Amino acid sequence: MSQTIKDDQKSVKSLSTLPSDVDSSMEGYQDSLHEQVKNNYQKDVPLDLRTVTNEAVSRQLSRIQSRLSSIHTRDGDEVLDEEATDPEKQLETVNSRAKFDRFSTKTKYICLGIASMSGFLSPLNSLAILPAIPEIADTFSTTTEVINISNAIYCIFMSLSPCLFSPCSDIYGRRPMFFICCVLYCISNILVAVSQNLAMFFIFRCASALFGTSFFSIGGHIVSDIYHPDQRGRAIAFIILGAQLGTGFGAFLGGVIVNFTSWRVILWVMMGIGAAVLAIAIFFLPETALKTKHAVIIEEMRKLEPKRKFVFVPFNPFKIMTALKYPNLSIDGFIAIATVYTMFMLQTPIREVLEPRFGLTKPLYSGLFYLSPGFGYLVGSFIGGPWADHVVKKYTKIKGRRIPEDRLRTVLIPLGIIYPVSTLIYGWTVQYEKGGMAVPIIFLFFGGVSQTCIFPASNAYCIDSMPELGGDGIASSYFSRYIAAAVASATCLRSINTIGLGWTCTIAAFILWAATACALILIYFGEKLRINALIRYGLREKDEFVEEKD
Repeated sequence: MSQTIKDDQKSVKSLSTLPSDVDSSMEGYQDSLHEQVKNNYQKDVPLDLRTVTNEAVSRQLSRIQSRLSSIHTRDGDEVLDEEATDPEKQLETVNSRAKFDRFSTKTKYICLGIASMSGFLSPLNSLAILPAIPEIADTFSTTTEVINISNAIYCIFMSLSPCLFSPCSDIYGRRPMFFICCVLYCISNILVAVSQNLAMFFIFRCASALFGTSFFSIGGHIVSDIYHPDQRGRAIAFIILGAQLGTGFGAFLGGVIVNFTSWRVILWVMMGIGAAVLAIAIFFLPETALKTKHAVIIEEMRKLEPKRKFVFVPFNPFKIMTALKYPNLSIDGFIAIATVYTMFMLQTPIREVLEPRFGLTKPLYSGLFYLSPGFGYLVGSFIGGPWADHVVKKYTKIKGRRIPEDRLRTVLIPLGIIYPVSTLIYGWTVQYEKGGMAVPIIFLFFGGVSQTCIFPASNAYCIDSMPELGGDGIASSYFSRYIAAAVASATCLRSINTIGLGWTCTIAAFILWAATACALILIYFGEKLRINALIRYGLREKDEFVEEKD
């Protein structure tokens, strides 16, 4: 605390020595800094900029500070103290509990509820179309396989969405990006609904994927903003519940709609749901970021231009992919890839697989099968998150410190046993026509439960294990998993027609077992991999880890 006070006093003192021609332009900044210093003394919570700086921000700050330095040098006066303008020096420490206590429990629940509702949109949009694929193919005079490819392209744009909107929410804030994506999602669905040809249908379906999937990464940021790591499992599970319910009940909703009216009505319903989420967010969603990168830049720019309100911050949209160079994140990413691949491989062809198996004649009947994994997601959401948090607390007591990899112990049973066994039984019983409707219903349900027990641990690990990366960790996971979803959507029918449903499901089961091996690697060797990577890439110092263990 005493060091913080000295640093703040030093920063204020350096401002008082500015030359006369910039005194007026800096007056507002001085007042602001005095107020910040005062608040720091009262709250003992210096603002943490460690997580809101990146290369683009650093470059802009350097340019601004160089301009200030040139002014001071030209006038023969001393340059501002480096610690007064370096955001890394401004805030070296943060009282983490105070950071997460900024919002009341009620406000946190509201934020979580809105994030969960928004996560409902993109999977709902993706899966609601599935029961209507034959009707859409007839409308555009094409084949069902071509429309399935459109769903694969949809998934590709889902994977690209975090590349754009994860860094944007870091730069400009969660709230403004949430609003922008909601509006554009609604517009995209309107344009899909009125599509006059296949090209228009493809283009605006991709746009709806791009904007709709942004809520996953924005929701992950919101959770990391307001919840302490030992509470994130439940919070992540609640967000995943929204996404999984969209996945499970979207196809059922689409089946009901297309059974009684046009497939275009599905898109109008999607637009209406998006508009409802937007209206709720406008009134109830606060800005959860402690301080955005844009705010940091503006503070520096106002030293030169006091009335400046906006600065464009350039960024590399594919920077999040570099997070996969960290071995623990790439290994955890494979867990998500295996889970999502199996999910889309099973659910995309349900109508084509189960209609001939049981002699179903209407989209509504095959749509009912999607309720089975949907209820599985609902049940699993009450198990996965709390279980993951319980395991973290248990091993924290045993080891005397929190190790992020311990959270992954909860995925071993669902990932290594329940999900692959359910997939195998589903595939081979349907192929050989053994058992009645109960068999696929039961094992699609267990597959759904497994997924929502796996995702909370895997997603929370991306956030907890390397907070130095900000949102890039979870964004890179979403990028890789939806590439897998695209592959599954595009190839599932061809695989089933070529080698049969049984062998297709067997391949998926072996992929899940490979993912289980990845989880074991992280549980037993992940901490060492993570520490070595952080040191190798200069994000942490070796001495810091020695102090943590002591």
